[in-house]
Amino acid sequence: MLVAIDLQNDIFDERGSGFAKWTGKIRDGIEERIQRAIDEGEPIIYTRNLYPDFEHDERSTESIRFDEAIFPQFRKLLENHGDEYTKTFYGIPPEEAQSLKDTYYQDVESNRPIEFIGAETNICILANIMVIQNIFPHAELLLNKDLVASTSDDLHDKAIELLSNMNVTITATAG
Repeated sequence: MLVAIDLQNDIFDERGSGFAKWTGKIRDGIEERIQRAIDEGEPIIYTRNLYPDFEHDERSTESIRFDEAIFPQFRKLLENHGDEYTKTFYGIPPEEAQSLKDTYYQDVESNRPIEFIGAETNICILANIMVIQNIFPHAELLLNKDLVASTSDDLHDKAIELLSNMNVTITATAG
């Protein structure tokens, strides 16, 4: 199963409020990984971060809606082939987590690994791995270090190190 975290304009578009320069280096690899999942019939879930109401006090609704949209390079692939799980803060909320468990329990129980890609490594990737690890405690969890990014190189590296000590296998894209 492929879990794509927050592939949104916020962090992937230069005009996004949380743009991370590293996303430019991983975009094509993410698109290729999503396409491979589609080609192989692998389940795909993706998160979309919706900003809380208090954000409207600090910036325009137009800016928020732009940031919340899935980055165009991934939009059709995800909308046509993935299941969206929305969140307001870092991790998938309990009701969404229960839905994810109900929907994908058989896939995970049949020893299908769960691979994470997206952004931001030290925030939403970390938080959602913890949520999914609690939903599926016996699952094999993978993090492709070549398909995740963060606004902070230091925190990105620390998060990968932390996850490697929490039963998450760190992988790299072949090639």
